[in-house]
Amino acid sequence: MAADGNTADGRAQRAVFVGPHQLLRLLGEGGMGEVYLARSPGLRLLAVKVIRPEYAGDPQFQRRFRQEVEAARRVTGFHTPPVVDAEPRGRRPWMATSYLPAPTLGEVVLRFGPLGEAGARALGAGLAEALAAIHAVGVVHRDLKPGNVLIARDGPRVIDFGISRAFDAVHLTRTGTVCGTPGYIAPERVVSDSVTSGAADLFSLGCVLVHALTGRAPFGGGEPARVNRRVVYEEPDLSGVPAGLLPLVASCLAKDPARRPSPAAVLAALAPADPAALLGPGLLADLDARERQAEADLGAPAAEPPALPVRTWQSLSRRGLFGLGAGLGAGAAGAVGVPLLLTGRAAQRDGAAPVGRAVDAWGAEAAGGTPAGAPAPLWSTPVTGVTVGHRLSLLGATPVWWGAGVEAVGYDGASGRPAWSSRPDVQCVQVQDGVLYGTSGRLANLLRLDGGGRVRQGPLAVPADQHDAAAMSLRVFGADDRTVVLARQTSVTGGGTVAGVDPDSGAVRWQQEIGRSTAVATARSDEPLLDGSGSSMGLVADGRCYYEDGTALHAVDLRTGESRWQATGVTPDTGTPSRLLRTGDLLLVVRGTAVAALDPATGQRRWTAPAVPQAVFGCALGAGRLLLSGSRGTAYCLDVGTGKGLWHTTVRAVDPGGTGTDFQAPSAGDGFFAVPLLDGSSAAAVLDRAGGAVRWVARAPSDEGRWTTAADGATLYCASATTLRAFRAGAA
Repeated sequence: MAADGNTADGRAQRAVFVGPHQLLRLLGEGGMGEVYLARSPGLRLLAVKVIRPEYAGDPQFQRRFRQEVEAARRVTGFHTPPVVDAEPRGRRPWMATSYLPAPTLGEVVLRFGPLGEAGARALGAGLAEALAAIHAVGVVHRDLKPGNVLIARDGPRVIDFGISRAFDAVHLTRTGTVCGTPGYIAPERVVSDSVTSGAADLFSLGCVLVHALTGRAPFGGGEPARVNRRVVYEEPDLSGVPAGLLPLVASCLAKDPARRPSPAAVLAALAPADPAALLGPGLLADLDARERQAEADLGAPAAEPPALPVRTWQSLSRRGLFGLGAGLGAGAAGAVGVPLLLTGRAAQRDGAAPVGRAVDAWGAEAAGGTPAGAPAPLWSTPVTGVTVGHRLSLLGATPVWWGAGVEAVGYDGASGRPAWSSRPDVQCVQVQDGVLYGTSGRLANLLRLDGGGRVRQGPLAVPADQHDAAAMSLRVFGADDRTVVLARQTSVTGGGTVAGVDPDSGAVRWQQEIGRSTAVATARSDEPLLDGSGSSMGLVADGRCYYEDGTALHAVDLRTGESRWQATGVTPDTGTPSRLLRTGDLLLVVRGTAVAALDPATGQRRWTAPAVPQAVFGCALGAGRLLLSGSRGTAYCLDVGTGKGLWHTTVRAVDPGGTGTDFQAPSAGDGFFAVPLLDGSSAAAVLDRAGGAVRWVARAPSDEGRWTTAADGATLYCASATTLRAFRAGAA
């Protein structure tokens, strides 16, 4: 039976086991499951990956997972942690590898800087040896990246091998997309993922070496489809790669798989390599701390394993097992200072939200409870014009429904009656700072519409080379009465500019060049992150413009463009743009799974929040709290002043049916947050701002497509492709 324990306030808790292994805490979460630190009956620490039930129920996945586990057990290379136990059948298949208290390569580069040539040689030699061992048993890794490489005292280790082929099978069946990390996927896999050879892993190895040497990916960042296109059609950026390594790295990144070297050839080219070259003073201190934490984990109170461990898994909700780790995947195995995961049993009943409690890495309790049904709408009104990519924004107190290529319509917030619509020739492209921006006049002018549908201080002239693609080439970072800051791409594959423009005359006050990857990312003017969740890559506040250029964050004077400060390495480089938010005396930077707060006057870091185990796709600010919407259906709330985590709540339905795309940002009202559900339904959950409890869930009576939300005081507006509704969500 499971052993009982107690939390700090005396509540009884029950130890959780996978097979005979006692779970200690959550290390992170990846695309196909959660990774936990566990202790075996023989007092060894393990990294246990538990597969998500939605994948485990797929027969094709089960078959291929069994095959991959059997093959992975045969991998015996020094640079691959061995598979020591597994159960590939049942509702929650799992696989356990030996645990190594070490950071990932991505963490090392972020915290301690890029590697020198000697360190990169040691890294490449270890990775080549690992790939040789993996390929020898018929396994292809398929997702070699900085987050799947641990840096230990005696050299690198490759993790997460042996399960990707099974994941490929179910993922391709459900979504038709390429599995892996954009920027590290070989071009032949981007074109056709049906057949993959070990040469694809050598391409990924080349990308990893470029990241280790320069701190960036060779094909830049930005929107995944654009990154993949550059991988297929463009040459890598190898600036910064030492001359002694350039021929080898370039050969690994050859478009033709037949021209890439074998792991043995890479190993021969890099030998001799000294693993000690990877170890600097900062990394050594980090390893010391992780090893002390591992000793403490081994000394944690033991518990008797349950007689039927599978039933334990079946009776626990995902939130009942949820604590926040320090990173993603088993690469977070070296996380330091994370308290033990304490879980209780929870039932899941016919669509009810799972109930569970957990102490997370922020020292806060996860919210639980069964949500009630939503109150009746205050009003409901039909909308027409667009079925895909619709947006709901607030211009002042006016809810505005809009989308690319259609008229924007403003509604009376009290009655739901249409109040105005934009001119038919206005193509709406973005909402920023309570202003709706659109193009008109053969896409040659940029207009600013206020909450009454009136044009404000415009139009701004769009340069002639932007006329044919203005809606996809412009991004507005913000404005005041004297300056509007635009980011614009100047060519299909080239760089771009950030410019301060006079809103009355259209004259350019100043402009700064930005890199190619940044310019491409700014072109996503349909990105929903701009509605209530911060400005993507740029922000205007305090008489300054803050903007991102690659991985560097700049602050410039709003009137002159003169630099005030710049900062690098604020958050890990995930290949996606950051969201910037201004609140109180802080500038918040959100990217990937990380959140950091800076002093807006100096760029100095104030705090860094614990890493979220899910990629953040949207965020909302409300009364000193920041809500982060995780890409797999969990909302995380932290205190803006300190970065301390307060609570987290699972809002995705028990049986998700969506593909996890077309994310919509959350919104904040008086005393609540609203989060559109990610289960493919027309629904949104209303969360209590103080504790995270799900107050109620609103659902459409029929499938209307995914909802988007906007909040104004106590009122929550929910829009689908066909209907706009208003609910009373806050205090009366």
